[in-house]
Amino acid sequence: MIASSKMTDEMASGKKEKQQFSAMWVIIFIAAGVLILGDLNQRMADARRLDRDARALETDVAHLATESVMLQTQVAEVTSEAVVGEWAHGEGGMVRAGEILVAPVALPEATTIATPIPTPGLRQPSNWEVWWALLFGT
Repeated sequence: MIASSKMTDEMASGKKEKQQFSAMWVIIFIAAGVLILGDLNQRMADARRLDRDARALETDVAHLATESVMLQTQVAEVTSEAVVGEWAHGEGGMVRAGEILVAPVALPEATTIATPIPTPGLRQPSNWEVWWALLFGT
């Protein structure tokens, strides 16, 4: 009988060790699962942020491409022969073949010296008016 009780005690202690061992593994698996889910959540948040940034950059690129085409059109218009010739003739002071440049010069006239007109001065307040304003604030 002692042998059988000894055997049941060993079996009971073996079951407790197995329960403790399996509980430890469950806790380890739960902790690892929490860490993996946290990392997965962070990666998903990063992916959403990167996708949002990519869409914003695509919009900026499209806007800049449109602006580039517009600026290239302006450069092509401004560098055309007709526009350059018109500017040179009108504002650049250049003449076309067969034209003569005439630059009007103003005649020297007697310069008149303007006499300054004195502005009426402000009336200086008397001493008692200054003291009155300081004491009574009017």
